[in-house]
Amino acid sequence: MSSPQQCSLGPPPALVFLATALSLAACRGPAPVSPGDSETETVADPEITGAEAAADAKQGEDAAAAVPAARAALQAPRIEFQPVNLAPLYQGFLADPDAIAVLRSGLAGRLSAPVVPLKVVWDQRTMSAMITLHMPERDARFESLADAVAGNQPVAVQEVQPLLAALGAYRAYLGARFDLRILSFGIRLSWWDPDSASHCTIGGTTNDPEGRELAPCFECIHVGDEELRMCRTGEQWPAPLAGPTAGRKMLSSALRSSL
Repeated sequence: MSSPQQCSLGPPPALVFLATALSLAACRGPAPVSPGDSETETVADPEITGAEAAADAKQGEDAAAAVPAARAALQAPRIEFQPVNLAPLYQGFLADPDAIAVLRSGLAGRLSAPVVPLKVVWDQRTMSAMITLHMPERDARFESLADAVAGNQPVAVQEVQPLLAALGAYRAYLGARFDLRILSFGIRLSWWDPDSASHCTIGGTTNDPEGRELAPCFECIHVGDEELRMCRTGEQWPAPLAGPTAGRKMLSSALRSSL
């Protein structure tokens, strides 16, 4: 019984060259069709479904939204990252470009300075960390706040709360992407008056990882002196501050001229 014919790709013997060539031709498939061939199949355009149309519309909306977002990015300050006692791994986490972009997006159009310092300090003694955003020098946005503090009037924090929320969004992004323990890092805003050496801060409330709520108290200190606390008198902002007169004076000065 004869065996099935096999296709060989090796060099054929001279006496069977023609037979082998025919066999090889039979083993090859049909020649590929080039783009220029006339015998090509025309494929009709697929019908656009409702879902595809909605997706196209969504892409158009996203592109339109990207325009003001890009414009806002031009107004966002650059971040000067200042780590203190942080391990190299966590320095990399907190300086992550995408995380910094989240922070810059939250600050866009809300501060006058082109560069804003961001200091992250790890305290080995208390095993805790603090993320501090330092306010720029003589930012006019805080003038009305300083006037209210000096005049013992209700203090509105509409110029302050979005800044803390930007820090909270930055912290939340870091916790979700890298390490949930970062959510335990404190966040605060800091004002510094080089003329009077007044340093004042306000942070967020506990159990608020997104930083949407301001703490009820401002804290002020001169270098080497006792810390003074000025706390709101009501349950929510705006409210007058209760505290030592010296503390309100320090806070008013710091809000008018910070470094």
